Amino acid sequence: MKINCHVDNSVDEERAEIWVRKMTPKLADLLEYLNNNEQVLWCNHDKELVPVHYRDIFSIQTANHVLEVTTANNHYIYRKPISILKDQLTDDFIAASRSAIFNFKHIDHLELMDNGAIDVILKNH
Repeated sequence: MKINCHVDNSVDEERAEIWVRKMTPKLADLLEYLNNNEQVLWCNHDKELVPVHYRDIFSIQTANHVLEVTTANNHYIYRKPISILKDQLTDDFIAASRSAIFNFKHIDHLELMDNGAIDVILKNH
């Protein structure tokens, strides 16, 4: 991989772009480290790798062996197992099951189902 770093104290906003053929666990860890103060997950969306802020995440669920991250308006794919992700998340997230995690700040209410299960209703419905 070729890496260039240009120092220019006249730039208004610092930024970086990384173009890769494939996302690797080491690269994902590096991106998370670089954005540590932002607390983001680097997720796939429309053939791009985009940062999704923890505060914007409504739910994280496993479906068909894919980890889906949901915000108010979008769905993203995350490439690490949910068991590893649970350890990275802040206290705002609660595990409802082995396959579902919710950001409690985006929970509207809970509904008790006839079978005794509880349905989580998020603010984005």
